[in-house]
Amino acid sequence: MPPLRNTLADLTDERFRTAVLLGIASIPFTVALSWESAPTSFSVTAVVAAGLLAGLRYADRSAENGDVGLLEGYRYGKRPAVSRRAGVVVGVVGSVPAVGWATVRVLELAWTVSGWRTAATAVVLPVVVPFVAVLFALSGGVGAAVGDWLVARIDRARDEVASRANSDSEGDVSGWWRWVAAYIVFVPTVLGYAFGVEPERGAGLVLSVLALFVLVPFSVFVAVALFKDAITLGEVGRGWAPNYWAYVGVPLGAYAVAYLAATIGQSTNPSGVGVYAFLIALWLSSVVYLDHRRRYVDAS
Repeated sequence: MPPLRNTLADLTDERFRTAVLLGIASIPFTVALSWESAPTSFSVTAVVAAGLLAGLRYADRSAENGDVGLLEGYRYGKRPAVSRRAGVVVGVVGSVPAVGWATVRVLELAWTVSGWRTAATAVVLPVVVPFVAVLFALSGGVGAAVGDWLVARIDRARDEVASRANSDSEGDVSGWWRWVAAYIVFVPTVLGYAFGVEPERGAGLVLSVLALFVLVPFSVFVAVALFKDAITLGEVGRGWAPNYWAYVGVPLGAYAVAYLAATIGQSTNPSGVGVYAFLIALWLSSVVYLDHRRRYVDAS
């Protein structure tokens, strides 16, 4: 089984140390998210997220990862499979708690039954354990594929910006920041009206609901706008190269932490808690970003 042998080799390969660490980091989150449902079902959310990070890390051409992360002649088309391999490594390592739960469950069944059922249980164990590991490996691979796709889009944007850097050397090189500025005004206005004024009926209530409905997709758009503006500034070179992973990663991390905390706290709507954490964190990130942009770029 070459895929199995390759995966086992990747687990001990020095190049995939980061993927192994990401898989280990996902374990406590998987335990927390699966605590109520295990061993009948397991959450792969943490492994998908860790696989996404692995895809970003191993496919990013700007990372110090030349032996495994270069585009190898295919800048926007077929990219090297190493990022997906890293995602599989993340999934296999992150499957440890699920494999443990499944093994204990099967052994408990073997202990409580007798006769032919015991023999059937002995046959099931070698099937269930690899199945769980493969499920997590595929989940990690899916996350890595998404990360790889994102890096391809980023590479395209960076090259497009670099190609027009000379012609746009003067003036405002990117207009994406205007959406970020609009978001800074829009968020407190909507949240203040919806939860401060709290309209209970009529046109005010309809307006409040519509504004909240628009706020979530608009925040996603603004996150992309902030990302593109930061990429543009980094490629053009205006005395400041913003870390776009930090400005966008913090809101995403806030969503993940809030979702996990709400899940552990048995909230009825952990996704909603995560969304509000994302909105607030993105607003703070936007304020910091525009402040730095004004000081380091607009003043140059």
